[in-house]
Amino acid sequence: MVVNYAAPTLAQVASASGTLTLQLSVLPDVLIVQVPDSSDFPANWSVYPILGDDPEQPEWAGDEVDTGTWDDAEDDMEKLTGIELQISRQALHAYLNTDVELRYKFVDESSMEPFSQPLSLRIVG
Repeated sequence: MVVNYAAPTLAQVASASGTLTLQLSVLPDVLIVQVPDSSDFPANWSVYPILGDDPEQPEWAGDEVDTGTWDDAEDDMEKLTGIELQISRQALHAYLNTDVELRYKFVDESSMEPFSQPLSLRIVG
């Protein structure tokens, strides 16, 4: 089963179609990447941001964030909403004056690592 996960959104930048231009000089130290809420991934996975054209072999990968938290009352995992990932401005600097694809990628207990649709970024000074 292949699921098409929605492209990530950026907290500090208004949504736009096509390529999104990011000006490094006006960005904060950390770019916040939002994972759209979805029922298509479980609470026991983790997710991380990736940059590059090939999601199977990304050029850059960020830190993992859990998609859920343990609920003692329910004795089960509870899925989180409003998941946010971070990309440092320094990591984006490597892509200065180029276009790069931003995605998020999941990690689960199997060997599958599903990923989202890309968000195209143009990084400028």
